[in-house]
Amino acid sequence: MVDPFPVQNAEKTSVIPGTGSLTASGGGASGVQDWYVHIQTVDLMYMRNNQQNMSVSSPVAGPAVQSNYLDVAYTVNTVDEIWEDTAFSGELFKPQTLEIVTAVGTKGGFGVCGVVNTSAAGYIRRPVRKDAAGNVLDPTGVCVQKGSCVVDQMPGAYDQAFDTSSQVNSNLVQIMTKVDADCPNFIVSLVDL
Repeated sequence: MVDPFPVQNAEKTSVIPGTGSLTASGGGASGVQDWYVHIQTVDLMYMRNNQQNMSVSSPVAGPAVQSNYLDVAYTVNTVDEIWEDTAFSGELFKPQTLEIVTAVGTKGGFGVCGVVNTSAAGYIRRPVRKDAAGNVLDPTGVCVQKGSCVVDQMPGAYDQAFDTSSQVNSNLVQIMTKVDADCPNFIVSLVDL
């Protein structure tokens, strides 16, 4: 395996993980009150598979490769809580960051197999939203789901020339929308791509 690398583009990321997303002291809400806290993670494992054309196989020739794709298995976790009568110094928005670890020899793309791990959980803390009667409007609960999906379909056998960093984020967005369908409180826009 090669060294892991962050998925987000450092040149386009203005948030310094853990510090830049903090609301400055005196800004936003603070003090003792009810707070909504959302935490999310997602971890992926994938393998590139070939779609064979069995109609052209024979006892002396194997089937031709029609196309290839990534078969992705994922685990998503979300936690939504209400912290009653608690003091925080302010609101917090910390994007979820991902890290990709690919097979040896891969340069920028997914390669033939690998994992995408959450290197920093996504985190939101803000005052609770309430209706006029004082009822909490924010969701609460825990969601842990496992699922799978197919992305990054390409014609023919796998060719590393077509597997570049330029499609990594778009494929991750496709995966995140599938994850969102399994855990409705998962926030796709909280993932720093």
